[in-house]
Amino acid sequence: MTNPRRGQDPLSDPPTNGHRAPAVRWLPLLGVLQSYRPEWLGRDVIAGLSACVVMIPSVIAYAELVQLPPVTGLYAALAACIGFALFASSRQVIAGPDAAIGLLAGSAILPLAGGDPGRIAGLAAELALLSGAMLLLAARLRLGTIADLLSRPVLVGYLNGASLVLMATQLGKLFGVKTQGEAFFELLHSVWSQLPQAHPATMVLGALLVALLWALARWWPKLPAALVVSAVAVALAAAFDLRSLGIALVGQVPTGLPSLVVPMIHLTDIAAMAPAALALSFLAFSDGILIAQTFAEKHGDEVNPNQELAALGSANVLASLWQGFAVSASQSRTAVADAAGARSQVAQLVAAGGLLLFLLLLTGLIALLPRVALGAILVVTALGMLEMASLRQLYRIDRVEFGIAVGVTAAILVAGVVPGIILGMGLSLIAVMVELSRPRDAVLRRLPQDGKFHDCHETDDGETVPGLLVYRPYAPLFFANARHVMGRIEALVDEAGPGTRWLVIDAQAITDIDITAADRLAQLQRELTERGVSMKFADCPRPVREQLARLQALGLLSAQDFYVSVGKAVQAFERTPPTQGGACAAPPIPP
Repeated sequence: MTNPRRGQDPLSDPPTNGHRAPAVRWLPLLGVLQSYRPEWLGRDVIAGLSACVVMIPSVIAYAELVQLPPVTGLYAALAACIGFALFASSRQVIAGPDAAIGLLAGSAILPLAGGDPGRIAGLAAELALLSGAMLLLAARLRLGTIADLLSRPVLVGYLNGASLVLMATQLGKLFGVKTQGEAFFELLHSVWSQLPQAHPATMVLGALLVALLWALARWWPKLPAALVVSAVAVALAAAFDLRSLGIALVGQVPTGLPSLVVPMIHLTDIAAMAPAALALSFLAFSDGILIAQTFAEKHGDEVNPNQELAALGSANVLASLWQGFAVSASQSRTAVADAAGARSQVAQLVAAGGLLLFLLLLTGLIALLPRVALGAILVVTALGMLEMASLRQLYRIDRVEFGIAVGVTAAILVAGVVPGIILGMGLSLIAVMVELSRPRDAVLRRLPQDGKFHDCHETDDGETVPGLLVYRPYAPLFFANARHVMGRIEALVDEAGPGTRWLVIDAQAITDIDITAADRLAQLQRELTERGVSMKFADCPRPVREQLARLQALGLLSAQDFYVSVGKAVQAFERTPPTQGGACAAPPIPP
């Protein structure tokens, strides 16, 4: 049986005609339910329960990153599953607490809380609400392209820095000591200074659990390693009374559903956490849309970036109202659900149902969980976050982007997670501006093999046409590069000599010309005309032609000649007598 959409199997949904009711546009889950097939249900149930089983120990551990009670990880996961499933356009993505997001939230909240547990909970809810509001506002303004502002080098640098900080935050649990400070080097110093007081039983158990997690990932990757390790740790605690050996346990966890609480918003908190909320929103969406697009491409589906913004925003707002903390999409849980055959967001609702049952009936199991097990899970998670292969690839391909990645990592280790990621975004934008301000260009030459003009290598047997200069800039023309490009053209005309009659600008790579560049272009045109050189444009994109026409109508530029290709411009030049080389150029060949 063949499906018209690439990569789909017979259980996939039928194509739609593209016309959806307003309610379905705002709530994609309604459209899924309207076309839901009974044969999907079994796979969605298995996928949802699989994701739930994998999720429970992980989200409990991630609550530790924000120094919140373990149950808040379950609250946040439940809220994320429901809020995301209702509004997401992606069929496979599972949302919930995430190590990188949790670390970013903790780095913003803990310095403001002063160690007060109530204050930590309030700030965590405020940050999730603020981030959710930013994501919803971005969705309303249809800013789905904002994820592109977080470049790959910044993500690599952030993940490497965050993973190192995450490991540092868990060393205290693995050594059985209480650490001081939140910064990377403070944590290392705190652990180092307390090594003589390290708890041997905790260290041994931690090392065994880390080794078990590594072995499961190495030889049995399909098993839910965090769940297996948690079960082993609980069994050991019950069998050998680990508390009596001085090993700290999680302790009693409240049973029942979270109550709905609207966070108390304080203007001073908003001002202090706004940068973190902005960074968190960028990180959550860039990671979420990458996951969504990856799995959508695998199944031949489509995702709406603005709808994903709305889904992540809703998940964070609901997590805030249910006494949780900031959430994002989860690649590991999404992969588990997809491998189990998830067909729709119904799988995520099933996962939410599993979390509800756990909160109502099974939270007592967490009481015996050793805290060192949570530390082991987070340390192994941090090791998995390291992007060393990507860093090596950046080094081989682009040293500037490699430098950005290393700079972000160093900034996170020295200044903290939020300053590091904001610095990375700033460095990326500066690198783009520097690249565009000094764009690459070329003087085109004609190859005898095909008679066409190319950007030739120095060793190529290209030829120039006497009296003709063909120039191609590889960038839009705007305020940051206008002076450089016009100066470059002047220098090339001078180098070409007094016999130059035509300057043909191959504009295929010019996507825009702003008013500053237009003003400098007009000045250059006047100077060239006085020298007897006519300026022509070839292979000009329609938007740029229209732009130049508007500038001509405003009197900023004189009449332009446009040619459909460099070849046509050269033909016109070769038919033009040398006495007409200046302003009296031949009319262009019509397209």
